[in-house]
Amino acid sequence: MNFSFNGLFLKAKERIVISNLKDKHEKHVAPGSLAGYLFQPERALFWLVNSKSGAKIGIETDDDVVKQAKSDNENNVYEQDKHSISKNIPFGNHSKDLWNTLHIWLKAISSKEIDVKNAEFHLVTNKIIEDGIVKSIATAQTKEDITNCVKSLRNIALGVPTGVKVYAEKVCEYDGETISMLIEKVVLCDGNANSYGDGLKEEMRSKLLIPESLPFSEIYDSLLGWVHNFAMNCWRNDRPAWLPRDTFVEYFQRIITRYRLKTFVETDQSLIPLSLVDKEAQYNELFVRQLYLLAIERDDDMLTDSIEDYLRCKHERTRLSIEGNITKEEMDRFDQNLLDRWKIIFAEFNRKYKRGQKTCEDINDFGADMGFSILTKTLDHREPLADQPTEQYYLTRGSYHRLANNKKLQIGWHPEYKLLLGQGE
Repeated sequence: MNFSFNGLFLKAKERIVISNLKDKHEKHVAPGSLAGYLFQPERALFWLVNSKSGAKIGIETDDDVVKQAKSDNENNVYEQDKHSISKNIPFGNHSKDLWNTLHIWLKAISSKEIDVKNAEFHLVTNKIIEDGIVKSIATAQTKEDITNCVKSLRNIALGVPTGVKVYAEKVCEYDGETISMLIEKVVLCDGNANSYGDGLKEEMRSKLLIPESLPFSEIYDSLLGWVHNFAMNCWRNDRPAWLPRDTFVEYFQRIITRYRLKTFVETDQSLIPLSLVDKEAQYNELFVRQLYLLAIERDDDMLTDSIEDYLRCKHERTRLSIEGNITKEEMDRFDQNLLDRWKIIFAEFNRKYKRGQKTCEDINDFGADMGFSILTKTLDHREPLADQPTEQYYLTRGSYHRLANNKKLQIGWHPEYKLLLGQGE
């Protein structure tokens, strides 16, 4: 919405600046770095959904993402996240991220910082890992499989690049038993396992038991925004970002209650398709001719926006009527409220227009200016529908244009709109 979240941006920004200073041709790396940092809140939200009461989820605490369980009946999770938008596949046999991660985990196990019996170690990436030692480790089930993985690690360590060698050597310093304990608890979650994006969101939707009748995308964005804001507040106050699962659940329940109490949910304007043919067909409509009276030209953004609001409103009012969420009486009351509000605004500016006619230098410009003021003040509004606040401006604005399109000329913008449109007294 969405992201330290300040800390994440600062880290990414520092890397971007350093990258640009080193080589201007490497600036394409910046989006990848930022995407990697934003991957962590997404994963943190996943663990908040998949944790039991009393658990806490950490971002950039003991690992990229950590699940700290309340009891021994639930394993702690230590997760390394590698998001890539390039062709590179993370956790390769000769990669620094693999060997450094294994070394960090082995060190924590050896020093008793982590109780390996009650822990899981997750390697997570948005990429699909087809082969390599990581795949072997993740699928090792028997003692023989694990022993073979230890041997393979030691053999691979002999051929890693110079920059990675120091990490591989540190891994190989640990005895086979310690390495085996780690291998037994390693979990690989890649693109095939819904590690990110839509697949991950669908898993969370299923876990949260959110019905099809509720707008999951909006709910998801609200939950992810909560993760971002909570983490940012922690970092701003110099505290580690530990997100309590129970606090998250309380927020989630409030969000669900809010949506369940809604009589209807508006369609986001970006989800209503508008064809060029439909737009072109509106230029001779009465509501558009009303805008022409205000010296608004055909290529003016105000005119284009008005046509789009009118079409979106037409689509939405039809949908609400068909689905039975809104009664005709409720929609009629909505229109009447719009009309009553317009009357007050029109009366205010019409008075100014009549008083200023005697002193204005150009009556045509003066009338157009007054009409534009009536239009902008009228459209800067979102009218409640069925006693529920509306969120999309197009529903109110489009309904005003709908009223302005009525041949009875119930609504107009120019103070002399009836006269100019041929219906004056």
